[in-house]
Amino acid sequence: MKKVFITFVLCLIACSCSTPSAPDYDPQPAYLADVSNAWGLFSGGQYGLSALGFRNALAIDVQKLWPEAYIGLGWSLAMQDSLVKAVSNFNSALQRTPRTAKDSVNALAGLGLAYRDITPPDFARVRDNVLEALAVDSQFVFEYKSSINAADLEAVLAEAYFNLGQDSLAAAIADPNGTLDPAAENYQSQLLTRIDMLITQSREGE
Repeated sequence: MKKVFITFVLCLIACSCSTPSAPDYDPQPAYLADVSNAWGLFSGGQYGLSALGFRNALAIDVQKLWPEAYIGLGWSLAMQDSLVKAVSNFNSALQRTPRTAKDSVNALAGLGLAYRDITPPDFARVRDNVLEALAVDSQFVFEYKSSINAADLEAVLAEAYFNLGQDSLAAAIADPNGTLDPAAENYQSQLLTRIDMLITQSREGE
């Protein structure tokens, strides 16, 4: 009995002297810091460096839980005309739970614009993603490049409607005052001219 008691005491001493386990590592602060730094590079027009920063953030997010780095990488790639990869990253972002409504809008807006510029354009996806983005924020302004805003989304939406044969919806955006005559022989060419003007105006600030 005495031997058992001594063994028990020794076990208690050993346990009390053992090194406490380190707390679980939380990668989120480092991840968010990299995301913030990468957005700073993006806003400065350094899209190659911002893409690298967002990739570094993705490497920290080992479990691939968070959407922000995918959104940023999507925009960085889109600004470098790497549109297929941009689309892939925007879709990856949308498969994750957004922290804010702004995350969703940024991904949807980027996706809609990328599908417009990809070859060939996918106007159905342009329409669907832009409509969803504007439903969340009808006054959208991209905070990291304010020249991209709701007017750009509406311009590509009008173009998408036109190419999908939805002329009346396209006209609601491109000819809101109804100055064009749908019965005129050259109605479609006139409507397309209005849409092209919207697209040109939306691209002037880029």
